[in-house]
Amino acid sequence: MSGGAPSAGPGGGGTPPPGPGVGGGPASAGPSVGLLAGRRVVVVGGASGIGRATVLAAAAAGAAVAVLDADAAGAVEAAAEARSAGAGACARGVDVTVEAEVAGALDAVAAELGGVDAVLHVAGIMGGQGLDVRDVPVELWARVIAVNLTGPFLVAKHAARHLSPGDGVLVLVGSKAGVQTGSGSVPYGASKGGLHGLALTLARQLRPQGIRVHALCPGDIDTPLMRRSLDEARVNGTDGGRVAAIEAALGRPEDVASVLVLLASPVSAGLVGTVCTG
Repeated sequence: MSGGAPSAGPGGGGTPPPGPGVGGGPASAGPSVGLLAGRRVVVVGGASGIGRATVLAAAAAGAAVAVLDADAAGAVEAAAEARSAGAGACARGVDVTVEAEVAGALDAVAAELGGVDAVLHVAGIMGGQGLDVRDVPVELWARVIAVNLTGPFLVAKHAARHLSPGDGVLVLVGSKAGVQTGSGSVPYGASKGGLHGLALTLARQLRPQGIRVHALCPGDIDTPLMRRSLDEARVNGTDGGRVAAIEAALGRPEDVASVLVLLASPVSAGLVGTVCTG
């Protein structure tokens, strides 16, 4: 039942009005010391959960941060929190399933940051937890695949135009579900398996261009998205004891965020392939 990334898909935010970035404030400077000092980092799905923790961790590590999310208000709040910690930060609302919004948002934040060194794609949704495959509506399947697989593809497509050749980094956050094990959700597990394959393919294609690509596959993480998913599992008939055991073992978003900061840093230049966390 692994998962826990926030959503940057349909139903939140939308395209913000033109300007220097939703929420205002400078976005070109951050603390002068830290693992990401001088780096310009975009966090897609940065309004809550793992994404929010990553925004704050990147800011603390010295990065200037752009926060993209379907929840435009949440993105603004995350950027404001990063600025209060002394980092440059801006925010944009974006639906990752709409190519024009993805392209426009990445163009805008690249201009505001003065370039992009790392894109950390954390956005995702969950649905259908505990449903037998016979009962999964095709509409639910299509929505999860659109956000969790088409979304990362669109982000990668347009991020590649901006990432710094030589030390650019793209990380797609997947899940152990669909890679190392099955998932409690048929569409979620399928989407994360697909994302893993996408990351491996992009790594092979973009590495000769000096862009390092990773899939990061965490286990079950304590996020609002995960909590909602567990509630759905109970409603759909999953054994209560099994759900309680999962809840008792949930990991911390901050621990995943620290790995993302490490991957976004030049000190990880020698790493290749998939990275898994607990």
